[in-house]
Amino acid sequence: MAQEPLIGKLSKANGNVKKLCDFFSARSHWSLAANCEPSARDTTAAAAKLDEHLKDMIRASGADPTSPFQPTVTPQDFGTHDSARLDRFTAFLRDLDAWLVAQPSPSKDPDVIAALQEMESYVFSIVRMTGSIKGESDSPATQPPPPADDGATQAAAPVEGADETVASIPEGVPHQLALDDTDEHPMVQDFQGMNELTEECRKLVDGFLSAWGLEYGHSSRKRLLERILRWINSAPEGHVLVIKMKTAEEPFEPYPSYVSRDVLAGYPPPGD
Repeated sequence: MAQEPLIGKLSKANGNVKKLCDFFSARSHWSLAANCEPSARDTTAAAAKLDEHLKDMIRASGADPTSPFQPTVTPQDFGTHDSARLDRFTAFLRDLDAWLVAQPSPSKDPDVIAALQEMESYVFSIVRMTGSIKGESDSPATQPPPPADDGATQAAAPVEGADETVASIPEGVPHQLALDDTDEHPMVQDFQGMNELTEECRKLVDGFLSAWGLEYGHSSRKRLLERILRWINSAPEGHVLVIKMKTAEEPFEPYPSYVSRDVLAGYPPPGD
């Protein structure tokens, strides 16, 4: 996976982003379940941040973003968006954003630029659709709300308020956890035909979470370790996965970033 050409990875990612775009389009008339507003704001914020980075990458390559994608899907029966599903979508968007930001840029490959433009068109539509979702008390269950405006203004307000809640951060906690997968200290191994985290890596992760006072159930911990495995395997050449903690609100949430191995070791980047 790590050696797969960038265009191949982008094509796979675009397939998943389009599915997410179609999902929200088919449910544009749905409302939010009770106490689901923070999750909806997080999804919009994650999509908006990804969209901003995509636009920067496209313009840095000498191109311009294309028109927003207009999904054509069959509307689903009325329902409500729940926090668990929105949180999974948010995690996917953040993972994708962290991976994209770590890629070498700008690219002059026309296929790569076209793939980035395609992704941005999907993501911008997601920003608009998630930003216009209303709570159950704000929209009637018998009819869909009016269509969103063509501009991005409706998505702006939820994004601006996504991190209004400031949580209390414990003293003395480690700010980040670097998981450098090397031959000397592997973080990933193949066991009985399965790719998995090493025991050392699991202990490092558990120690990091414990320092932050986070306790995961069996299923939640398994899902997190599976995400960390994907994060490590998706690290760009010469980069290290660095896990940080989102502290805008509780419970705290780990998220991935990638740092050059040379920078992490204290060596200045070339040209500095």
